[in-house]
Amino acid sequence: MNLFKRSFLLFCCIFLSQILKAQDAPYTMGFIPASISEVDVAFPLIEKWHLSGQADLQLVTQGAYTNGNPFEYTQRKVIRPWIIYSGFKNMKLWLGYAHNQKYAIEEAGNYKTLENRIIVMGTYTQEMPKGSLFEQVRFETKFFDDRNGNPQTIPRLRARFGVNHYLRQSKEKPIFLAPNIGYYTELMLKFASKDYAEEHFDIFRLSVYYTAGITPNIHFLAGVIGQMQLRTNGTQFDVYYGPMVSVKYSVKPKERETFDSVDGGAD
Repeated sequence: MNLFKRSFLLFCCIFLSQILKAQDAPYTMGFIPASISEVDVAFPLIEKWHLSGQADLQLVTQGAYTNGNPFEYTQRKVIRPWIIYSGFKNMKLWLGYAHNQKYAIEEAGNYKTLENRIIVMGTYTQEMPKGSLFEQVRFETKFFDDRNGNPQTIPRLRARFGVNHYLRQSKEKPIFLAPNIGYYTELMLKFASKDYAEEHFDIFRLSVYYTAGITPNIHFLAGVIGQMQLRTNGTQFDVYYGPMVSVKYSVKPKERETFDSVDGGAD
């Protein structure tokens, strides 16, 4: 994890030197370990219309600036249902709603609030001989009360690029089915009112993970995530890093699950 932290920090420093070099604010940085656990259930709805559904349950925990335990505090609990259209070749369209219960963590500066999101997302996948590439664009609007009790409505634009490498299976009866190594980068921009946050930059995220099937219906993901987020004061960057696990049950069996839309929600 220390190697991942150093590599992520180096990458973020190079990235930020480009996007912030024209600005004069005295930026500071804090490190917060975090963990993300998710359980997803996918099911068909109306197959002749290419419609399916998915329900996600997510738990995010974290430490603090002086606490290195990523499981110390509960940051949020998320319920996220989706409706998915897959009638286009190599493309899926998603319509979703996310119910985020956030908890106060005084040591990390987090306050308690209930956040709801309306989400529209599109994922385009390009199949390769031994893997796949995917590009994803997500538009979401966040509704919540800020720390002063003022209602906020914040649109956010997210763009993700990822790669899946299909691993070979040499054993006749392998422990795991159709394994992959995947990774993605993601940039998020927020469009808040000036009195809440002046900067549009929100989050830059990296993730690397291993995915495979336990059965044709059950697949899992295990990996690490790192992200840099600009606080609303416009001068403090929080760097979250830590483990990420996800288990997905599909009512309709799948040969391979690449988790292209898995959501690292530590923000």
